[in-house]
Amino acid sequence: MAKATKCLSRIFSKSSFTWYNCCVAGLVILRQRPGTAKGVIFLTLEDETGTVNIVIWRTLYEKFRRAIISGRLLKIKGRVQSENSVIHVIAEHVEDISYMLDELQKINM
Repeated sequence: MAKATKCLSRIFSKSSFTWYNCCVAGLVILRQRPGTAKGVIFLTLEDETGTVNIVIWRTLYEKFRRAIISGRLLKIKGRVQSENSVIHVIAEHVEDISYMLDELQKINM
């Protein structure tokens, strides 16, 4: 997830604004819903390679509310956006894959 973001950061110039389809997954380490953001939700996901920032618009939040609020491990399909060397994913689909964490526990026993 974050490895792809690091690779993409080398492709984009500092002032570019480009969209690429992507799919990322990771543990939710941060959920933010600032009062000044007009209903936009910001998530940070983490995996063994690093972190990625996710932007979720209000309409998408209403559609995937349960997964966004309660998911511990999320899979996000969306578009990578880079602007002024800031890279984030604009979410288009959110899937709660937290059940996979429970499967890991069974495998490690």
